[in-house]
Amino acid sequence: MKKLIPLLGLLVSSTTLAAQVITLEDGRQVQLNDDFTWGYVLTEKAAQTDNRSTPSNAEIIPVAAAPVINKRVGTTITVGSKKPIMQLQDSGIELLLGSAQYQDGELIIPTSLTNQSSSAVVLVEVEITISDLQGQKLAQEKVKVWQSIKRLADTYLRPQTAEQGRSIAIAVEQAEQYQLSAQIVDLEIR
Repeated sequence: MKKLIPLLGLLVSSTTLAAQVITLEDGRQVQLNDDFTWGYVLTEKAAQTDNRSTPSNAEIIPVAAAPVINKRVGTTITVGSKKPIMQLQDSGIELLLGSAQYQDGELIIPTSLTNQSSSAVVLVEVEITISDLQGQKLAQEKVKVWQSIKRLADTYLRPQTAEQGRSIAIAVEQAEQYQLSAQIVDLEIR
């Protein structure tokens, strides 16, 4: 029984550490979640809040997540960085957004897809939103990064395969960094 009490205390304390709110140097607040996601905290009032709890009148805006995600997420990207931007997942389909480059007035993001499901994929469409670092939306587009030719089975993304997808090109003004949010919005399988 004496051994059980410390274990119970550890379990209770680990479940109470659900989220932590921190304040950045510029005054913005960020909520850090146990599932390795984070989001900006937007409050109705500009009042200061306790950094150890989430304000009751706050809305959490998701910004970044663990490498594999299946919801709309965002991150800050640096043009020309060698690291991939993010990986999205939906129904066994993994979509990797590669490192962004700027060419001829467009932000170019290469894509690659992996089909971990047991069905062939004929369409993958992603919605991309590009904002400046202050959160002002610059562009929002839906892009079909994989589309097969109707009734031509050789063009399907077969199960347990990986292929290069169509690059995403979005016309925006040139900047060193952008905020990007993305979500798989349409997925068709056969």
